[in-house]
Amino acid sequence: MSNRQGETTKTYFRSDRFFVEGGKWYFTTRENTIEGPFDSKADAEQELMLYIRRLEERQKFGLDP
Repeated sequence: MSNRQGETTKTYFRSDRFFVEGGKWYFTTRENTIEGPFDSKADAEQELMLYIRRLEERQKFGLDP
């Protein structure tokens, strides 16, 4: 995963990326989507890592810009 412009280190989890609503956890993406629901924040964090990995694989094979 590339660093954001102006950042020198990678940050995978940003506090504003996760939220809970109705007892279920969600995360937002840079693509402006909301993913979830998940039973726990740990589940949401794990799914975010999988989401990022899938995006990186798609980019690796030229499927996304």
